[in-house]
Amino acid sequence: MASPRELVEELNNLKAEVSRLRNALNELDREKESWFRKKDDCSKRIRESIQKIKENKSKRDSLTNEVKELKPKRDSINKEIGAKLNEFDSLKKEKTTLTKSLGIKDSSSRIKNQIERLEFRIETDTVSFEKEKELMKKIKELKKVYNDAVALDESGKKLKDSSDEIRKMRKEANEIHKSVQEKAKQSQALHNEILKISAEIDKMKADEEASFRKFAEYKKQFTEVNNNLKEILREMNNVKEQLDRIDSDRRERKRQHEESILKSKEEIVNEKIRKGQKLTTEDLLVFQRVEK
Repeated sequence: MASPRELVEELNNLKAEVSRLRNALNELDREKESWFRKKDDCSKRIRESIQKIKENKSKRDSLTNEVKELKPKRDSINKEIGAKLNEFDSLKKEKTTLTKSLGIKDSSSRIKNQIERLEFRIETDTVSFEKEKELMKKIKELKKVYNDAVALDESGKKLKDSSDEIRKMRKEANEIHKSVQEKAKQSQALHNEILKISAEIDKMKADEEASFRKFAEYKKQFTEVNNNLKEILREMNNVKEQLDRIDSDRRERKRQHEESILKSKEEIVNEKIRKGQKLTTEDLLVFQRVEK
């Protein structure tokens, strides 16, 4: 059995080892929690990135659908423009042919003014019968020319209306085409962003796995050191119990020894009392201790 001195020395060594292990445990715990926070941060950023991809995919798909809907509309208008251009060419040829065949140089409004002036002259001026007949013939000729001019104006108006309609349709087709290009550009940008985020997620997943491996490694070391610490603490408690038992035994022996001495002194005091001898202060103290 180990001596008290050996046990005290062993206890001090165990205390030093406990202190070392606790310091190591604290350091391992800091490292373990640090890697866990890194892993947790990676997981959080991965979740946020996945959510961003979902949002971008939703926007991209919406834009793609809009492009799919706009393209047929644009193509339909362009087809209509083709038909309108054919119609415009026909109207243009018609007007050119009509202009050449009629040989009209004045506008319908000017011809109408001429007719009105001649009619006013007949109504207000005093002209001979022959002159009136001449003027009426002229009016008749002008009216025929006027009707032809009106027909020519109508042909010109149809040509202008056709040109305006084509211009309007081209403007609409161009706006739709511009919208298609813009939406397609936005959709492609979102697609590229999705690919970029996906690559970032792959990297973050690798970092997450590496951080978790580090966390698991330090957790294993932490558990091993913690188990060693528990074992050392059990050993230390065992040594303390041995020392406590030794100390308890020592105190018990001391108590028994003191009681033995006290009993001897008590017998001496009792003997003095029986003999009627004078008691000393020490005898009285012994007597008091016995009473207690």
